[in-house]
Amino acid sequence: MKKRILSFALALVMALSLAACGGNSGQPDQPSTGGSGGSASPDASGGSGSGITETYNWTVSSGLAVGSSWDLGLLRFAELLHERSGGKITLTVHSGGTLGSAKETLEGVQMGSIDFIVESSASLSNFTDAMSVFDLPYLFKSNEEARKGLGGDAARGQLEALEANGFKGINYWENGIYAIGSVKEVRTLADLAGMRVRSIDSPLQADVYNALGAQPVVLSWGDIYTSLQQGVIEAVSSTTVPNMYTTNFYEVAPYIVLSNHGYSPAPLLCNLDMWNALPANVQELVTACADEAREYHYEVCDQQMGEFRANMEANGATFIDIDTNEWSNAVQPVYDKYVGGSGIDPALVDAIRADIAG
Repeated sequence: MKKRILSFALALVMALSLAACGGNSGQPDQPSTGGSGGSASPDASGGSGSGITETYNWTVSSGLAVGSSWDLGLLRFAELLHERSGGKITLTVHSGGTLGSAKETLEGVQMGSIDFIVESSASLSNFTDAMSVFDLPYLFKSNEEARKGLGGDAARGQLEALEANGFKGINYWENGIYAIGSVKEVRTLADLAGMRVRSIDSPLQADVYNALGAQPVVLSWGDIYTSLQQGVIEAVSSTTVPNMYTTNFYEVAPYIVLSNHGYSPAPLLCNLDMWNALPANVQELVTACADEAREYHYEVCDQQMGEFRANMEANGATFIDIDTNEWSNAVQPVYDKYVGGSGIDPALVDAIRADIAG
């Protein structure tokens, strides 16, 4: 409860600082919102001046818990939509995977039973290879690099590619930068050699851990904690520090290696047919509100990272910085295998890097 109170206090501060957004609904801790508590005041971006005459009642799914950065960002998205449409748009937020697994909810968006979703790019691998470029190790070396790169034309093109699968890609949120939670200290590649490290079910990510000298073990999310306890694995990765905190993995893997070897974007998607049926002014409003909610989501990510790290350290976790140059050099064989030929287009990789540098 204390963690959620701190997060919601941040939400209130952000709401007050964004004058164009109107007032906060006063209920950010609820799993759904639509401007509850009465009609919102119009402003220059929406309200009665937006020209929206139809009423829309939408749903959005998030697999992360209530109080997570996805949840808080979506609640902000819902507030903005309701306020700036003059109460015409209601978005109900379902967090914590209450509508189903990642695969089930993505299928729900495809079929139109769910309108919007935030989901990690890795989960989209069951539907398309458009997001596979983001699985490359050290493509982004920090959250800041990633956010810049994802705002560029090259990454935008990958969102547009999702339309072939029935999704409209609106923008990128984030799951975050990868770390390794270990049962023992890992400071060099020699320390990692031979260790059994949890990986998601991805040949590319498995090859990353092989290149680093570890043994990848594919495990479902729900099996990680007990597998660390029982010695089935010695480390967990393909995940982030905030996720290690909210799942308490650090209790059984207290050495947190800031390897930064991968980054997981989380696109905000909606059903393509629904999107195409919307008037242009509604599409513009949704896009503007989504972009503002994403920036708020980034603020929450940064705040939670600091807060969660402090709490983990207070409870015995040790954070370890490593030589990322050594590690990024070690994974070059992954690029040799997956970039070029019939794999990931080298021009796409170059374009994303140019957007980061630009």
